[in-house]
Amino acid sequence: MVLYREAAAKTQKDLAEGDVRKIIEELTRQNNRMAIIQQIAKSINVEMTYEEIIDEVATPLRSVLSYDLLSFCLLEKGQLIIKASIPKEQEILGEGWVLHSNNSAPWKAIHDKRCFLRQDIWHDSHKYQEDEHLRMVNIKSAIMAPLLVNNEAIGALNFGSSKTYAYSENDFIFVQQLADQLAVCINNARLFGEVSRSKREWEETFKAVPDKLFLIDCSFNVLRYNKQENLLLDNDGRENKCYHLIACCGGDRQLCPAVEAFKTGVSAVREVTHPSTRVIFNISAYPAYNENSELCAMVVYVNDVTTKRRMESQLFQSAKLAAIGEMAAGVAHELNSPLTAIIGNAGLILRKTDCKDKHYRLLEDIKNCGQRSKRIIQNLLTFARQDSYSFGPVSLNDVVETSLYLISYQIEKNKIAIVKKTSSSIPVVMGNKLQLEQIIINFLLNARDALEGVSEGRIEICTGVIEDPETESPAVMIRVTDNGRGMDPGILSQIFNPFFTTKEKTKGTGLGLSVSLGIAQTHGGRIDVASEPGAGSTFSLILPV
Repeated sequence: MVLYREAAAKTQKDLAEGDVRKIIEELTRQNNRMAIIQQIAKSINVEMTYEEIIDEVATPLRSVLSYDLLSFCLLEKGQLIIKASIPKEQEILGEGWVLHSNNSAPWKAIHDKRCFLRQDIWHDSHKYQEDEHLRMVNIKSAIMAPLLVNNEAIGALNFGSSKTYAYSENDFIFVQQLADQLAVCINNARLFGEVSRSKREWEETFKAVPDKLFLIDCSFNVLRYNKQENLLLDNDGRENKCYHLIACCGGDRQLCPAVEAFKTGVSAVREVTHPSTRVIFNISAYPAYNENSELCAMVVYVNDVTTKRRMESQLFQSAKLAAIGEMAAGVAHELNSPLTAIIGNAGLILRKTDCKDKHYRLLEDIKNCGQRSKRIIQNLLTFARQDSYSFGPVSLNDVVETSLYLISYQIEKNKIAIVKKTSSSIPVVMGNKLQLEQIIINFLLNARDALEGVSEGRIEICTGVIEDPETESPAVMIRVTDNGRGMDPGILSQIFNPFFTTKEKTKGTGLGLSVSLGIAQTHGGRIDVASEPGAGSTFSLILPV
């Protein structure tokens, strides 16, 4: 009896010690698991990719929970898509695999918002859609936990083992705690990715704007600029003022509509011509407000409208020339009849007059001047019909002859000598004769004006064939050279800008060379200018053969 009592007491003591050991072991395991969760939470940051996140989770988890398959899937537009998995090289149930909502174990965990344990998948009486694929990768048991954020499921965390009954009910708490922590990390990473993507899209949109677009503060410092690579930042410690760095207004900020917009709090628009380059900018300023509805910055949009204004000026000039041409045509028609009578009658009298008669030379002058006037009128009529811009074979020598017929008298009456040197071997080009005449007439009139007040004024006009240094191919040219005042580099850089002129308002519009350049470019050519103060100027029209 005594021996029995001693044996019973010893057995009870051993059982108590065993329970204590089990409890200690379980507590140790739970503590290790909590430490793992904290370690994982600290190691994951918002900038990580899904692959990097699962890599951070995979290694420490093996010490507290065995698995042969680890993955997490996220809900996207009603679909559940596996975003990362271990092993990585596995294609079946791997990254990008879509789990359909119909009869799916991870979907069940999501709908129930609790862990779902499957102890023996191969022999489970209820079959799920992914079971065949699990069999293909030798997964026999699994546990799925919903990824919950604010009690809303965003996906599922999945563990799989090649052994049956690998997971127990005791693993539920750990797996769900892990899933809750991982859900926060994944959701933060996803939100950060969306914000980063949105930011990147806005930045690309900002940079894609072809015109200048920048943000300035109330002190006119540039905060953001879509052409940042072209921005020359100050090296002397000076603040980055927009009127210094971008300088659309030539350094004068009072010309900028942003000044007005800062004062009124209302968007403003103004067209500004740069004082030195003569580039025309359309500048728009839009106020930006902070969360306290205080005006804190200004969005400034700058559009270069120089080309647009040049085209408008060309249309204006064309309309003006059309009106002048119509008027010239009317005058020419009116003069044609009396001129025909003058030339005819002078011819009749000449036939009856002896060449030794003292009036014979006078009659010859009357007839010759009448014929010259008739040719001028014919050229005016041709000039008036410039509405047809079709291209055809054109001889530049003919262009020179016709242009001189029209304006040589205006030049010679100012006691300016005209020297003509045309090449007999110059080939014809495809172009519009009337438009090319307009360019040469403009060259000649500019040369005449440059010779005002110059004694022994001289204009030389010549044609020829050259080797174009820009295209390294043959080209034809018309060159007009004068020995007038010439131009300094500052003026020379602006002569093709619309409305730029050094003449009095009554003598020039500033459109002649702008229109001429447009015509030359339409013909595939260009206008070259060489000039020095006091040494005259040379204007060359160069056209490809």
